[in-house]
Amino acid sequence: MRNVQIGTQTFQVPESWEECTSEQLLLLLPLRLVDMDSLRVGERARIKWKTILSILNAPAKLTLSLEIEDRLRLARLTSWIWKQKEIKKKPFTSFLFQEVKYILPDPGYANTSAIEIAMANIQYLAFGRKKNPNVKAIYQLVATLCRPERKDLQAFKTSTEWNGDIREEYNTVIAQERASQFEKGNLPAGVVMGMLYYFEWMNSNFLKQYRDVYSDDDSEEEPLYQNGEGLITTLMEVAKSGTFGDFEKVCKQNGHTIWIFLKDSSMKIKKYNMFANN
Repeated sequence: MRNVQIGTQTFQVPESWEECTSEQLLLLLPLRLVDMDSLRVGERARIKWKTILSILNAPAKLTLSLEIEDRLRLARLTSWIWKQKEIKKKPFTSFLFQEVKYILPDPGYANTSAIEIAMANIQYLAFGRKKNPNVKAIYQLVATLCRPERKDLQAFKTSTEWNGDIREEYNTVIAQERASQFEKGNLPAGVVMGMLYYFEWMNSNFLKQYRDVYSDDDSEEEPLYQNGEGLITTLMEVAKSGTFGDFEKVCKQNGHTIWIFLKDSSMKIKKYNMFANN
């Protein structure tokens, strides 16, 4: 945080996404959609000045009394918004849409099921692919990971199935219906972008943690499935082992539980192959 003094008053200005409040994130993230490089110098300055005013929330009487040079110096404090993409924190706990509260997953996929991780990755790949990207897939990703609180939460907390997740259980059909509602109801860009960046941060760390599950780091071999369907077939293979039960039970398991199992299996296979080749 940077302290800024205007007159006798001091205000704080965030210098990264991590220093922003949830309210500031929702307000500032949509600004990343503005292509600043395509604008004239004056237009860029006006956008940055309006941005710093929204952050400071200072009385107009104070800001209007500033000299041009001081305004420009203040405006430059927002430059990081267009430079720093990653958000390395949970942007907000929940968001309200059409009077329904949607809760975000915990950091690090701590309370996220295996099927959620698989589906979210498939949707992310569809959204970001170079040829024929599916723009609507971003709403599906949000609907997959963000869900209302369980109606039976109190009973669930006292059951043997309690897993720490207060969100209602994931359902593919319901997620698709909600994704359509998000799209038609114009879910705020700040919410969509906040969740997208949050997912990218979590997912990147998750994939690094279990990167040796599928292949060696130096392997140049292309994945069997280009659109992420391999994640679903992987869960099917785990179900065949019977360790966690049938496919439905595997899907409901915590993602880390399943990928630790996969990592262990992968490491044992590699160790066996090394021994066999010597």
